[in-house]
Amino acid sequence: MEFIFTREMKADLLEVEDLFKRSLLSWWDEIYIYVQKMDGDLSFQLLTAMVINAYRCLGLERELSIQMANLFKTINFASKIHVLVKDDDEGQEHNQELQFTVLIGDYIFGKVMSLLLDTRADKLLDRFAAMICEINEGLIVEYKLNKGLQEVLARTKAPLYNHAFNSAAELAGLAPEVTGIYTELGYNLGMALELLYVHGQKEDVGAYLIKAEQLLQSLRHHIPGMEPGLEKLVQEMYKELGGSTDGL
Repeated sequence: MEFIFTREMKADLLEVEDLFKRSLLSWWDEIYIYVQKMDGDLSFQLLTAMVINAYRCLGLERELSIQMANLFKTINFASKIHVLVKDDDEGQEHNQELQFTVLIGDYIFGKVMSLLLDTRADKLLDRFAAMICEINEGLIVEYKLNKGLQEVLARTKAPLYNHAFNSAAELAGLAPEVTGIYTELGYNLGMALELLYVHGQKEDVGAYLIKAEQLLQSLRHHIPGMEPGLEKLVQEMYKELGGSTDGL
């Protein structure tokens, strides 16, 4: 599935793919089976594009946006590998394959910290460690506490989006108040994207888009000349909803 807002960043997305493989090259043959399992996963595709968009809209360097997109892609990949691990009730045998799945997921999470240092974004280490803990706690909620879709997304997927926007704001040197607005924007856009495109649920998406529009309007006062990519994304999602404002 092609998204209008990604058409202008095809070269960047391909470069992220190349960097992703190179950063995990030492174990690529062993983990390729997991990469194949992600083929066609819209959530996997959307996050990468959103990280690039978040950095591009603040005028940050292209190289940095690609490095950070790879970093978030790597975190997302590690969490998806851990999701593949089932418990005894689901019939998964405790064997070497299971042990490898757990260990390779842990290895890739650890690789994230090395990638942060490579991007000279080491001041974000604490934030990323907290995000990884938050995502893993969210996975427990998803698989053990039987919560609803929106709560699960808010705790497993939304942290990736809001931390992506937060990291962009931090590295752009935005004031704390503006950073908070930009972070909240990432959360609302992430929730809307996941609900609409990944899960095919239009209900409640409008509420997230309205909030995103309000946040974008506020940001225009703080960041003159901000790139319009995020506005285009919101417009595209409204069209996907059928242009209807029912229930908003």
